[in-house]
Amino acid sequence: MRICISAGGTGGHISPGVALYKSFKSKGFDVLFITNPHALEFPIIKEEVNIKDIFQIPISRGLSRNIIKNLKTLIEFVKSVIISVKTLKSFNPDKIILTGGYASAPAGIAGFLLGKDIILLEQNTVMGTTNKILSLISKAVITSFPLEKKNKKFIVVGNPIRYSLEDRVIKDSARNILGLEQSKRKVIGIVLGSQGAKKVNEFLCENIGKILEEFDVIWITGTSYYETILSRTKNLIATSLEKGFKIKIFPFITKMNIFFSAIDIAIARAGASTLSELSFFGVPAVLIPFPHAAHNHQYYNAKYFEKKGAAVVIEEKDLIIENLLEAVKLIHNNLLVFSSNTRKIFPQNVTEVVADKILKL
Repeated sequence: MRICISAGGTGGHISPGVALYKSFKSKGFDVLFITNPHALEFPIIKEEVNIKDIFQIPISRGLSRNIIKNLKTLIEFVKSVIISVKTLKSFNPDKIILTGGYASAPAGIAGFLLGKDIILLEQNTVMGTTNKILSLISKAVITSFPLEKKNKKFIVVGNPIRYSLEDRVIKDSARNILGLEQSKRKVIGIVLGSQGAKKVNEFLCENIGKILEEFDVIWITGTSYYETILSRTKNLIATSLEKGFKIKIFPFITKMNIFFSAIDIAIARAGASTLSELSFFGVPAVLIPFPHAAHNHQYYNAKYFEKKGAAVVIEEKDLIIENLLEAVKLIHNNLLVFSSNTRKIFPQNVTEVVADKILKL
């Protein structure tokens, strides 16, 4: 079996592509991984995808309001389609998997022109413009959430993730690895990503002391905000032993399975990859959707989790410390129920379920 995966653009599109790449490679299949220059900067590709399996196309961005940039994008797009046609002719895949977004469009169009079976992944509750177009030429669309518009092509399964059951770590061991040895309190994990997190990070800098009155904290700041947050919390960190709380701050954590295994409750954005990982590790969350996400999809993702009893949603415009503490305490007081609900949202072996669906199509 020969499989082509086209994944690029953002981490939300790259991560499920890498997860499926690993799954198909473990089955002994030949896999071609088509991506764009920006995506090659992501550590996940460097660490998980064999460089011999990577094929790069020139498209580097989606459309914007800048006419000159759009002309450049159009030229890159046409070149990418032509290159993809030649590459797919040579590789001759049995199936082409698109993880969505502008970076996967050239391979999708090339596959359509060559009469190949195309399977599209839609990670969010709201389908973006590119995916709406790609869905027209796809044999099937595998979705993470039920979409508002019904279509016989749509198959609700979940979003592939890189982790398997073996990647879960005993909570105490995970905490020891991250420097929270012998933590007796529940641990809040803060993971907001780099996109649009400045306002929330500033809010947390001002109010983290109130959270630490009852909970220990592991805070992934993103590299852009790490030094600032570390500077603003240094006095708090210096008194942590004296006051009996624990806080660990990281710019990033490479092995996120350790992070999710160590925490009890998350404060997070509502991107599809983050939600999929929260579900896999059974970690309920206070979700603060990124308000400028395309089609406001993070808000609708978050509300789906809230409806399932797996999260409490606070919109960024409503973010005050009283609301945040109330949400955290609500989850804390019903932690077993929230955790169980979170784990049930997606299949626990979601990557293999998606891979099997693709092979049967």
